[in-house]
Amino acid sequence: MREKEDSQVKRRTALPMLLLSAMLLGCSGGDAADAFRIQGTVTHQGKPVPIGSIIFQPDGSKGNSGAYGSAAIKDGQFDTRNNGQPMVGGPHLVIVEAFDGVDPNPDFAPYGKSLGESYQEAFELPEEDTTLNIELTDRKRQAK
Repeated sequence: MREKEDSQVKRRTALPMLLLSAMLLGCSGGDAADAFRIQGTVTHQGKPVPIGSIIFQPDGSKGNSGAYGSAAIKDGQFDTRNNGQPMVGGPHLVIVEAFDGVDPNPDFAPYGKSLGESYQEAFELPEEDTTLNIELTDRKRQAK
């Protein structure tokens, strides 16, 4: 009798576990196949950005969708493979936050002083691993 109950419990739990596994594999498999590595440099007035972040936002206004890509910027370098998130190809808005890394204040400015307003630019990114080099312009200076 006990063996029959154990067998019924195993059958009742096997199907939900199988369905859950299939859903998880299906979701992650599609994302991984469509995600690409992007690496490159970010400079400000010709010098490497000491610290910051870069976001790759698929441009929905141009019909692109998918997960955002991201990476940390350190000494002017970024790579979505290192502590980042790969991105999908196609039209994107690329958003950069850049800081000087000097005199960080954990309560107010943990990465130091901002190197200007957020940089945002539209890019058409290929559907393959790629390199992107960005020179930040001083937008405040340009506006004057």
